[in-house]
Amino acid sequence: MQFPTRRAYHVIYDTSLAESVRYAAENDWNGIVPDLGVPIFSPEKISSNERTVLRELSRDFSIEWGFHAPGDDVSLLSTYPLIRNGIISYFKQIINLAREVSTGPANVVIHAGVPPSFRKAGNHPSDGFSQLYQSVYVQVLRENLSELLTHARPQVRLVIENVNWTPLVREVIEHLIPQGLKLCLDIPKLYGLDLKLKEADWNLFQRYKGSIEVVHIHDVIPQIGGHQVVGNGLIDFQETLAFLSKLSGKPQYVFEVRPREEAHRSLVNIGQIMKIFNYDL
Repeated sequence: MQFPTRRAYHVIYDTSLAESVRYAAENDWNGIVPDLGVPIFSPEKISSNERTVLRELSRDFSIEWGFHAPGDDVSLLSTYPLIRNGIISYFKQIINLAREVSTGPANVVIHAGVPPSFRKAGNHPSDGFSQLYQSVYVQVLRENLSELLTHARPQVRLVIENVNWTPLVREVIEHLIPQGLKLCLDIPKLYGLDLKLKEADWNLFQRYKGSIEVVHIHDVIPQIGGHQVVGNGLIDFQETLAFLSKLSGKPQYVFEVRPREEAHRSLVNIGQIMKIFNYDL
């Protein structure tokens, strides 16, 4: 069976990272990506001894590490000083965990988050508040990402996912790519609810294709949502996979389908697409 060179599953419902490493090695994976939105995977829950064991296990089984920082309830666009400091401190703990369990390079995927929105009364087409304070949020996001990039070097790669990308976020990304910021291409998130391609996001990936470090794979069933088994939804993977197959480097392909048995079904289905179209991922 043909598979992506670097392939990992999104660890959500597992109860032990040590068991996840063993499962991955026995089931066609060579990487795992725990999500730090899961309370039991929080860095303070993983002792120094456990980190040593995980490092040895991943070395023995040749398993690559990636991590997904919390994104649904955390924003790197937060301007509130104490909350902002807490978020940065916690993300640094995640980076430390990634560094300590890995025998080689690891990655941490983050979301930029969203600023507050205060619409005006009437039929105003834009959010005047975000325009008024754009420079403030550009500075906050740039400073936060720069601090995390400095902390992550050289072993951990900081990777930003295409979630809620706006002109503001894209501006900061383009500024920080020369400093080592990497990109995570979530294939279904390239499309809106109407399944139309988000051209601005796609153009950024095309211009900075050498910075793509992680690719998220799952499918979308419009009536249900994303994170479905590949082939069960409406996402056409051909254009993006053809593009990715031409990259000089190999990103880590993370199958964000849960539980892990369904991630494996998706891996097999992607393998079939690779074989049919002769994609080299």
